[in-house]
Amino acid sequence: MPAHHAFRPTAAAAATHSGGSPRGAYRYRGTPQPDPAAARVSEIRDLLEQQRRMISLRSSRLRALFSELNERVAQAVCDGVKVTTIAQAAGVPVTTVRGIGLGRDGLYPSGLPAEDQLRTIAGIADEVSAVEAARAAVERHRVQVLAAARKQRLLDDYQLASASGLKHDEIRKMTRGVNTGPED
Repeated sequence: MPAHHAFRPTAAAAATHSGGSPRGAYRYRGTPQPDPAAARVSEIRDLLEQQRRMISLRSSRLRALFSELNERVAQAVCDGVKVTTIAQAAGVPVTTVRGIGLGRDGLYPSGLPAEDQLRTIAGIADEVSAVEAARAAVERHRVQVLAAARKQRLLDDYQLASASGLKHDEIRKMTRGVNTGPED
């Protein structure tokens, strides 16, 4: 037997010898460590998306509340409740109440007592204030998240705009001079 013809194991023998790899190469069987920057980027995107949904839901709720408030104010004006009393209950200027009352045609007197109407108007006005405060809190937190993300440079302005639903130049303006607090 010539020396240049050395013994070469078959594919089956090589597979059993090397643990299943036909070429005998090393196969990494551990789990790769997650990239902390990629995890942080994903976390920021998820948070911005959640905030965008929360702001959208609160804005939608505000539109419904304003519509209901306007209907109640117009009905109270139609029923002859004093405009100044309605304005105090709703927390809006007298001119706004007059405009709402004059803008609604086709209303008929409801026959409800003025106290009940004013209590309902005041309740809706309180709910409007609460929803506006909640939306403002989410918007403030969003600005903090955007400023921190820009400072860490994990995402650029266009990526932040995509995740938050804002324009990239709005993000720059909103985050200019915002103190993000201590570094993580």
